[in-house]
Amino acid sequence: MRFLFILVLFLCFFSCSEYQKTLKSDDVAFKYTQAMQYYENQDYARSLHLFESILTSFSDLTKSEDVYYHYIYSNFYMKDYITAAYHFGNFNLKFPLSDKKEEMTFMLAYCQYLQSPRYTLDQEKTYEALSNLQQFSTEYPNSDRMGEVNELVLSLNKKLQKKEFEIIQLYYQTGRFPSAIYTIDEFLNRFPETDYVEDLNFIQIQAYYELGKNSITEKKEQRVKEAIFACDNFLLAFPSSNYKNEIESIYEKLKDIQNGL
Repeated sequence: MRFLFILVLFLCFFSCSEYQKTLKSDDVAFKYTQAMQYYENQDYARSLHLFESILTSFSDLTKSEDVYYHYIYSNFYMKDYITAAYHFGNFNLKFPLSDKKEEMTFMLAYCQYLQSPRYTLDQEKTYEALSNLQQFSTEYPNSDRMGEVNELVLSLNKKLQKKEFEIIQLYYQTGRFPSAIYTIDEFLNRFPETDYVEDLNFIQIQAYYELGKNSITEKKEQRVKEAIFACDNFLLAFPSSNYKNEIESIYEKLKDIQNGL
C-alpha cells in the first residue's frame, strides 16, 4: 500500500513537471500537440492554459481557428459558462467564413441556458437565453439542432411561467385583485398553451368575484357582470374541472348580488 502511494505521488509529480515544462516551452507546435493530448484525455484544466498560451501564435487561419475552437470548449467543459459564452459569440466575428458558425451560435445560447438560475431568482439570463435561441431558430430553421432548441425554449418558458404563476397567486392572496386579473390576461396571451391555464382561470374568477362584491355602487354592476361572464366561460371551457363546484357556488353568489342591485 505504501509503495502504491509513493508510486502515485511520483507519477503526479512527474506529470506536473512535464506539464510545467510544456507550458514554458517556446515550441508552439509541441504545445499544440500536448494541448490536444490533454484535451482528448479530458484534462481540460491543462489544455485550457496551453491553448490560451498559443491563441495568437499561428498565422495559418485554419490552425488559429482550431486552437480557438478547442480553447473555448476547454472553458465550457470546465463549466466556466460565462467565459465560454463570450468566446462562442466572438468566434463567428473572428472567423465569419467558418463552417462552425451554426455550432457556435447554438453553443452561445446553450451556455446562457446553463446560466439560467432557479425560478425564484432574477431571470435576466433566462431572457438572454431565449433571445439567442430565437436568433438561432431564425438563422437556422432547418438545423438538426432545432429539436433540442425547442426543448430548451420549453424548459425556460416553464421556469418563467412558474415564477409568474406564483406572483399572480401573491397578488390574489394580498388582495391586489385588479393586478391579478390583468396579469393573468397577459400571462395567457404570452403562454396560451400553459399547464396553468385552468388554475389561472379559477384564480381570475375568484379575483373577479372579490372585486365585484366589494366594489362601490357605481362599479359593482359592471364588475359583477364581468365575473358572471367569466364563470360562464370557465364552465364551457372546463366542464369536468375539479373547480366546477366552486365555480358554480361563486356563480350563484354573483347572481344573488346582481339580483339585489
